[in-house]
Amino acid sequence: MELRVLRYFLAVVESGSVTRAAAEVHIAQPSLSRQLRGLEASLGVTLFDRTGNRMELTAAGRRFLPLARDLVTRADTALAAANSLASGRAMRLTVAAPATTITDVIAPFLATWGPEDPLVTVQAENPVRAYQALTRGADVAISSAPPRHRYAGLPVARLPLWAYVPPSHPWADRDRVTIQELTGEPLIVLTLAHGTRRILDQAVQDAGSALDIVLECDTPQVAQAMTASGHGIAVVSDDPRFGLHPLLILDQHGEPLQIRLHAAWDAGHYALRTIESFATGLARFCVEQYGPQAAGI
Repeated sequence: MELRVLRYFLAVVESGSVTRAAAEVHIAQPSLSRQLRGLEASLGVTLFDRTGNRMELTAAGRRFLPLARDLVTRADTALAAANSLASGRAMRLTVAAPATTITDVIAPFLATWGPEDPLVTVQAENPVRAYQALTRGADVAISSAPPRHRYAGLPVARLPLWAYVPPSHPWADRDRVTIQELTGEPLIVLTLAHGTRRILDQAVQDAGSALDIVLECDTPQVAQAMTASGHGIAVVSDDPRFGLHPLLILDQHGEPLQIRLHAAWDAGHYALRTIESFATGLARFCVEQYGPQAAGI
């Protein structure tokens, strides 16, 4: 079984067509078809149902797909490591994280690095799918959910949830608000894909209250923009924008609502020390940026 043929297989899966896949991998269509049939022969199974121009995975093909992806990812990782060692260049890391975490936490942290530090590629992921990026080539993932047992990881930070109001709001001279007070106001919140929203909902449930939600947003920046335009109070965890005033949100026990950030990675990663250094450095940066209350542990 050759890695080249596995890449052909994955190209066909992703494009759904031998014709499109052949163009993407730059080989002739008949040659690609022969390579696929040779792969099926070597495995002793049929990977595709061939219906017209469409290529649909069989049950065996669906079982084989994650194995093929894992083999190709590991090969690419090994090649990147070898190239890095051979060239003497700074190693590259790929970091997957929600967009808000990238903007408010990771990018400012990377700005403190020097030329001797690794090159970093950052990819935005939906918060509930951030760890899935580790199976697609990311070296480390940041999410508000604790990492699964199959991954190594550490807590990075605890960041507060903020209620944002415009300067003209009666609460603009305060620095905090209770969850009970918030439930009586029109709120602009994030969708349930965001940890911020789930933490808010749990606090409201614990307080035996209900929210007056006027708008759900998938982007925290838009939530703040809607607050700036007078549509309600935004509840998000990202840094302030548009001249809005932040208020800490206190739960029914008087404790601030916080969202936790976790870093996760493959415990067997070839660049384990570099990844661990990145994660611990990010945790220290969060404490320096937001104060000791932001410590992940």
